[in-house]
Amino acid sequence: MKVAWFVALFSAICLEGLGRKYLPAVPSVAFYVLKDVVLIIGYFRFRPPLPVRKMQRYLYRGFESIWFAGLGWTLLQMFNPEHQSFPLALLGIRAYWLWWIAPPIIAGVLMNPRHKGKAIYALIIMAVGISVFAAVQFVSPADSAVNLYTVRDGQEIYAADTATVASTGRARVASTFSFLSGFADFTVLIPVLLLSIGLEAKDRRLRRAALFATLATAAVVPMAGSRGSVIAAALVLLIALWSAGLFFTRLGRRVLLGGIVAVFLSVSAFPDAMIGVSNRFGSAEETAGRFAELANFLPPVALLRLEYPTLGVGTGMMQNARMSMPGVSSKWEAEGEVQRLLIELGPIGFLLVWIAKLGLMIALFRAYKMLKNAGRRGAASAALTYAVLTMMGNLVFDHVYQALYFVGCGFVLAEVTSLMRVQSPPGAPARAEPAGPPPVVTPATTSS
Repeated sequence: MKVAWFVALFSAICLEGLGRKYLPAVPSVAFYVLKDVVLIIGYFRFRPPLPVRKMQRYLYRGFESIWFAGLGWTLLQMFNPEHQSFPLALLGIRAYWLWWIAPPIIAGVLMNPRHKGKAIYALIIMAVGISVFAAVQFVSPADSAVNLYTVRDGQEIYAADTATVASTGRARVASTFSFLSGFADFTVLIPVLLLSIGLEAKDRRLRRAALFATLATAAVVPMAGSRGSVIAAALVLLIALWSAGLFFTRLGRRVLLGGIVAVFLSVSAFPDAMIGVSNRFGSAEETAGRFAELANFLPPVALLRLEYPTLGVGTGMMQNARMSMPGVSSKWEAEGEVQRLLIELGPIGFLLVWIAKLGLMIALFRAYKMLKNAGRRGAASAALTYAVLTMMGNLVFDHVYQALYFVGCGFVLAEVTSLMRVQSPPGAPARAEPAGPPPVVTPATTSS
């Protein structure tokens, strides 16, 4: 039952676009909220075990009060005088905080080694399927049926209409996702789990399957035509390689070999994809502007450089769903997540949310240190990579990145919990102590 729930959750995240494109009779909002419904069902059906909850508090220690303050501020901003839609406010609350409950639920499911192995196989199958579909889209004409981009007001819109690379005429593919960004998110966040955790598995067949899935996903990274995803994927590979021990450890050599083969496949198997991305770097001014935007994640830079209302305009008012709501409008517009946060919540809310995210990054760094000290370099690599990606991604305004990121955090939390035993005397803060070999969870101690 637990593995079936995980598969349902991961499928709802990754296959949302297929429903939106090929089942237009079903309202698109149904596919949007499906993953949230599955997550909430998991929360009530599989409550995280006590060791997982203790480890979560231990890793995130020092930031709990900030998290609750951020939650309170976003709730208060639902009643901002400039707010125009209560449903949009509820959607905003969901965007800020709902998926924070995912890691302990997923970690609880993965505490059983059999469940963990099956969950990794689910990632592998999904990664290969998404990669194959992306490749089919890329080699097909931009106006073919497989390159249906979206259905809007009953009108079918194909990649040829909105999403092609000018220099090659190839479609910018979204695979099974609703938007190009969703596919780019997948190619950055999921391969690192397969590469880091999969290659560390004792089962040789699982390791080989994880390597194959990683190579397949890496080969299609440039097909979204996104400069950011190519840069992020390269950064992820370097971090994974360094944290795995370079060529001085067995795992490091596996990651190095996998990375070399992945780059070779990406460049040679689909040269048009890499040409299309490289041509998008041709505009030095635009590319420099993109890199300059990265500095906005630092609060002093954002507060001085960007424009925003002092008190914000209300939780959810910068969500994309606002565009489809009649009578809801705002004079404020922004594309980047940092500026959207500032516009919605004002500087106080922005700082609270930013510090809460900083807590996530520090928690992952703590997990990295614990796993590395225990010799679990594969899991440590995943923890370090996700720590770096915390501030790089859009955790509030990109629902696919958000979901995939917190799924990965669930894997890391499971690894740390299986390694360490948390002991906390009554009234004292939790502390982690080595527990020797990871405990074996038997069917007698977990429900299936």
